[in-house]
Amino acid sequence: MQGRAPPVYRRGKYWLEKLRRDDGTERSPRWYIFWYDPAARREASASTGTADVDQAILALDRRYLSDAGEAPAYCHTCGQPLASAEAYLLSDAIADYRLEHGDLKDSAVSIQARLKHVVDFMSDEEGRGGTFGISTSCAVACGMPFVTAFRAWSKARPVVWRNKAGVVTASRPRSAATTEESVLQVAAALNHAADADPPRSERRPIYRPLPRKQVSRPRRVRVDVPVIADMLAYAAELNKKRASLHAFMVASLCTIARPDSVVDICVSPDREQWYPGSPTLDLNPFGRAQTNKYRPLIPVMPVLAEWLAAELVAFRRLDQDQRKGAGYLVNYYGRAVQDVDRAWSTMLTGLKLPTGREWKPYLLRHSLATILRNRGVAKWDLEGFMGHAVTGSTEVYAIGRFATVTAALTDMLGEIDLRAPGALRRTGAEVALPGTPPMEVKMTG
Repeated sequence: MQGRAPPVYRRGKYWLEKLRRDDGTERSPRWYIFWYDPAARREASASTGTADVDQAILALDRRYLSDAGEAPAYCHTCGQPLASAEAYLLSDAIADYRLEHGDLKDSAVSIQARLKHVVDFMSDEEGRGGTFGISTSCAVACGMPFVTAFRAWSKARPVVWRNKAGVVTASRPRSAATTEESVLQVAAALNHAADADPPRSERRPIYRPLPRKQVSRPRRVRVDVPVIADMLAYAAELNKKRASLHAFMVASLCTIARPDSVVDICVSPDREQWYPGSPTLDLNPFGRAQTNKYRPLIPVMPVLAEWLAAELVAFRRLDQDQRKGAGYLVNYYGRAVQDVDRAWSTMLTGLKLPTGREWKPYLLRHSLATILRNRGVAKWDLEGFMGHAVTGSTEVYAIGRFATVTAALTDMLGEIDLRAPGALRRTGAEVALPGTPPMEVKMTG
């Protein structure tokens, strides 16, 4: 086995490789987990059942964690124990944290990206013979030198976007706030290791991420009511297949919610967010734990009530076996969507508006908050409606009516309807907003 290339991933005595013939060609596209079996005095292997390297790595991590006899690591070549392998590595802590906690969270994709950035740093360090390579232990990683080196490395690495072929299609300078998200996540991984039973590491991180106010550049771009009306008119234009964007715009205007909360609005009864005639909408669906980005219980604006009722009619028309995953207000041919970023970007281009990072969909929330604040709504009302300044038990017992916010929203929606008649209606009616909404409902497409 001399001359074997390093495995793509190794954990303890296990390593990940392809099963190969004598001439070195692959026997299967699937990845295999290898280890040295001391009893048989030879290598053993087991298929991961997947050709996806990320999924194969998770399979190896699961095997490692389920192996009660796995203590020191073994050399993948000779099978002998490595005396220096008793240290619990930072890469181990990251893998265990993802497997046991991070991948089970709603924010799993974000957690994975933040920790991958840390692993990329360690890989670079390993390649150049730096101090903080893959062999960095938790005890070493807890120090400020690690974080200082990581911050300096991260600052020079732009954020990139790749297509399905892995080719970089866009990039931008990495913000300090993005780096601090990774710092926060690696600290969580190390705390997870210290909290394990028995503890996998005795050291906790002694550093903290820099405060967001210190590293985040305030977003300064806002749009006024006429621009919002133009956006809505674009989204509501008939026969343009913009139903998802249209629903997103209307729901955002009526809730001032974060984009991820807007696309999560659903009329399915098991979500317990809204029922026919309910005066309130719970932006936090049943079973979802609240996070720092609190999702409040808010009044339902009449415009939004029409949309919700229409979506519920469409939901009830479905057969029982078709209802799973249906009922989302923002949908694409009945299927839930993660975001409307592509449709939003197309709209900005079509309206000849800027397309920079401050012009993403959250621009609506920031603009609406600014408009309402400048119109004199009560501070407590605005904070409660937007999910800010949550006061513990008060939110449990006292459901806010947010009278000044709803009054200001009603006025603003009326102004929008004058500039874009019928655009707030789900049916695209030509009539102005005031009056009895039409009873006919249609699928959003």
